[in-house]
Formats: sequence, C-alpha cells, structure tokens
Amino acid sequence: MNRRQMLAATAAFGMGFALADVTKAADALSGEDPELKKWLLEEAKMEFNHVGIPTDQDLEWDTYLEAIKVHIMEYENDPFGIEWMKFEEGAPFPECICKRPHVAFKIANFDEVIKKFKLIVPVSQPRPWMKTCFVEHKGIGIEFISK
Repeated sequence: MNRRQMLAATAAFGMGFALADVTKAADALSGEDPELKKWLLEEAKMEFNHVGIPTDQDLEWDTYLEAIKVHIMEYENDPFGIEWMKFEEGAPFPECICKRPHVAFKIANFDEVIKKFKLIVPVSQPRPWMKTCFVEHKGIGIEFISK
C-alpha cells in the first residue's frame, strides 16, 4: 500500500477521532467509575491530541528514537494530523502499539495517571517538555501526553 492509499484509508478513521466526544472517551476509559470519569474531564482536562498509525512503509521520517527502535513522522507535520510510526524488530512495545493504531489525549496532572490506570507502556520522556505513557482499551493503545 503506498502513502496515498494509506492516507485515503485512514483519513476517515483519523477524522472520526478528531471529532470524537471526549466525554464519551472518558466514559469508556473510566468504566463504571463516575469519579474517575469526573477526574478525567475536570481535573485532568483530557483533550484529543492525535491518532498514531504504525506502518511498514518508508516515509520521510522526522525522528528516529534509537533507544526504542522507532521512526516517527510527527503528527504536526502530517496534513491529516496522523503520527506515522515504523517499529524496528525488537522495539519494546506491545503488539497493540506496534500493529494497531492508537489514540492520544493530552492531560493535565499527568503524574496522577500512573496511579489511576494500569500502564502497558511505562512513563517516558521523549522530549524534554513532554511525558507519555500508554494504557490499553479494547485492544488498542491509548496514549496520555502531559499538557
């Protein structure tokens, strides 16, 4: 599949998440816990950030993170706001990150996330101003990014 085909196939997918209701996302992540939902919306101020899609294509990568064996095209540089990722053999990520799209949300009170969710990818700091971690929901990764 070439890049044009990938973009066409994922444009509706990405736009669907961009238009997603954050309240419904918080509801899904909190399960039956109304206090957690309230925390996500009011205190963590959860907001949609981007969709990340793994690919095996060779694209014009913005970043290579050698320690975690992943090439990244930053979502800010993609016309659809998609973070494209190419994982090398041995990348330290679960299959739900390496093989399936993920959805990312910016949150305040980032350090509280590790207390409220089971992390599938531990907290990391890919940039000096940013912390990230992943949880799993229905077989896909959900990335939390510090505001």
